Amino acid sequence: MKLLRFGDSGSEKPGAMDEQGNIRDLSNVIDDINATILGQEDFLAQLQRVDLQQLPVIAPNVRIGACVGMPGKLICVGYNSRLHAKEMGVTPIAGREMVVFLFLVCSICGPYDPILYTRMTRKLDWEAELGIVIGKKGKYIAKDVAKDYIFGYTCINDLSERYLQLETQDTQYTKGKGFDNAAPIGPYLITKDEILNSSDLLVQLWVNGELKQDFNTGDYIHNDEAVVSYLSQYFTLYPGDIISMGSAPGSAKSWGDNAFLKPNDKVIMCIHGIGQQEQCVIVE
Repeated sequence: MKLLRFGDSGSEKPGAMDEQGNIRDLSNVIDDINATILGQEDFLAQLQRVDLQQLPVIAPNVRIGACVGMPGKLICVGYNSRLHAKEMGVTPIAGREMVVFLFLVCSICGPYDPILYTRMTRKLDWEAELGIVIGKKGKYIAKDVAKDYIFGYTCINDLSERYLQLETQDTQYTKGKGFDNAAPIGPYLITKDEILNSSDLLVQLWVNGELKQDFNTGDYIHNDEAVVSYLSQYFTLYPGDIISMGSAPGSAKSWGDNAFLKPNDKVIMCIHGIGQQEQCVIVE
């Protein structure tokens, strides 16, 4: 099932995409797509019993928000792609501790919301990533049962201000990763039953029509089960938590200083079988 949230920022309603490509309004069935709803044991079974054809159709030009409302955590795994780690000058080794960081709530936005070129922006980068949405509370989760804790998958563009992240004296991941609209999420939350193999998904990103990232999730050093299990050893995972699996190769940093995003640039990212995002860079 393709779930989504639509409407003005902060007032989104739950929806689903039907087989004809229409957005159907789920607000008479559930209040939202958030931690409370995703944590209900019968949530998916309840939705699957709904006849989408009987629900109101929403206008196709409506704003689409992040596919999960107010997630408790948005966790990103760094250098989880062998090729991306290499282009960033890092030598990843399976079995070592994963690089993990958190986004701020203000970073989360819809998949078509603008990328903000702020007063602090110097080197604005893109990173197309597979997102995992947690559906069940867990801690100390074994890898062989980690899939049971995953509700579904989504698209994430992990935007970075590389100068603040890597080139200042204090090298701040929070300032370099946690700025407003730094994490467009969605448009869809795809339930895991629709994804045959999460380790065989094509991830692509274009800037102004030029293909910059072209990657298969099979290149991840740690797959989704390994990441969920690892993170749960350190903190409890809750329904609605989102995990960003790490970037594909081909970020702006690998293309040279002239490749960083500039005002009016247009970004399209796609994970085949999951969804597609589109953003324009605007001056804040």
